[in-house]
Amino acid sequence: MATVYQLPITAMILIGAMLVFTVVTTWMFRVQKTAADYYLAGRKVHSFINASAISSDYLSAASFLGVAGIAFLNGFDGIIYAFGFFVGYVALLLFLASPLRKFGKYTVPDFVSERFHSKHARIWGIVGVLFISMFYMAPQMLGAGKVMGLLLGLNYRTAIVVIALIITLYVTVGGMKGTTINQLVQFWIMFGSMFLLAFIPFMVKGFTYTEITSFIQGFNDPDPVSGTMFNGSAYLEPGYWLTSLKDTLSLLLALMFGTAGLPHILVRFYTAPDGKAARKTVVYVLLLIGCFYILSPYVGHVIRYVLLRSNELGLSAHLAAWLADDGKNLAVPVAGSYFGGQILLGLVVAGAFAAILSTVAGLIITCAGAIGHDLVVNLINPNLPERTRVRTARIAAMGVGLLGIPLGFAAEKMQIAVLVGLAFAIAASTFFPVLVMGIWWPNMTKNGAIAGLATGIIGSFIMILGKSMMPVMLQFKNPGGFVMLLSFAAIYAFSKLEYARCGKTAIPHDVDEVMAVLHGPEH
Repeated sequence: MATVYQLPITAMILIGAMLVFTVVTTWMFRVQKTAADYYLAGRKVHSFINASAISSDYLSAASFLGVAGIAFLNGFDGIIYAFGFFVGYVALLLFLASPLRKFGKYTVPDFVSERFHSKHARIWGIVGVLFISMFYMAPQMLGAGKVMGLLLGLNYRTAIVVIALIITLYVTVGGMKGTTINQLVQFWIMFGSMFLLAFIPFMVKGFTYTEITSFIQGFNDPDPVSGTMFNGSAYLEPGYWLTSLKDTLSLLLALMFGTAGLPHILVRFYTAPDGKAARKTVVYVLLLIGCFYILSPYVGHVIRYVLLRSNELGLSAHLAAWLADDGKNLAVPVAGSYFGGQILLGLVVAGAFAAILSTVAGLIITCAGAIGHDLVVNLINPNLPERTRVRTARIAAMGVGLLGIPLGFAAEKMQIAVLVGLAFAIAASTFFPVLVMGIWWPNMTKNGAIAGLATGIIGSFIMILGKSMMPVMLQFKNPGGFVMLLSFAAIYAFSKLEYARCGKTAIPHDVDEVMAVLHGPEH
């Protein structure tokens, strides 16, 4: 990374204030008497507060840094990330939010286990939660290392260790209650920062989208920093980065339906008082993140425009060097420094820090639930007293938080939004098919659920990590959409086969009662 030219005092003050608030809030909510208090904040979170917390949980480093960064890097194709992230909540509203809350359990593995009365389904659910969360945590730690390096000139690995320790401490102590209040504040820091990054160039500088796109489209010269040819017309057309239809469709499906399968988002609907509150929460989330995703691609394209006109618009050498060195992850901090100096850079860095804290906190709580509640309590010792369950949750949270350190080390050279897209691929091909079919198809069987989860987990693992060994036609930039279709097919085929072999006994005996709970009126 380029050397930091000046210590950003404003950013340090803002982050210091945010950390003080986090510590105070964590201490206030340090007492959790039951597992429901620790994992779900007692199921009493107000819809708007919950929506702000969910939006904060969702607007990770991938959204705050990555969407603008990938729009800066890849033009029109980068907008697909903003579109897919947003539309996923429509699927969540239509298919999952209210039924999941009515079901009334703690975690996503709870649903698959209780719906199909299967310990094996719970085990696969636990594996899915951990697999998705680890892929999602890695890019958050990457963002942490980049932002702290930008802020303090810290070595990347030192920054990863510091951030991991801070987040682990406040989640372990504060649980879901403390995390929710912190996420509420962190969301509005993020949103305010992104709003200013769009407001200043548009309203103060007069950089309209028409002016920006017209200039970029006509630019066909060497890039001022890299020296390579930049084709502005291709940059603004589909196919600049996603060079095939199969890549585009698979990525879009992964982003859309991966949203509805992310365990750290789904678990937040269990914190709502009832199904109606869960639906209202999703509507609020759509409004909040919709505004955010309109602003982010504009900011990315503005920075590309400024870079191409760097001599005329006075882009300083150190900011140009940041873009040349790591524009895919630092476009947003560059925008803050260019349009608002140290003050706006401070707000942006605080916003990025908030995004990282919020999302990693949500992931730690979710993984702690999978380990402490699903594995230890439900599979090993169901008779643990409540006090011991809370202690187990805290130990699990501590272990997961510290695991962020090696994950951050491994992700150092990668692109934030692309990495998060792979987490969405796993979520889209595991939990989304199983939850949708389990909620809406009464004839789904235990073997169908296990087959769907196994296909999603193993298929994603092979197609992501073994991509180079696959035939060209099965190589995807993001395999989520393709594996998701395979998972749906596996659920249907194995359910039919089990029914053909066992008859009606293949279907859970209480399916009618479960469907009445999922789709009936509130009690």
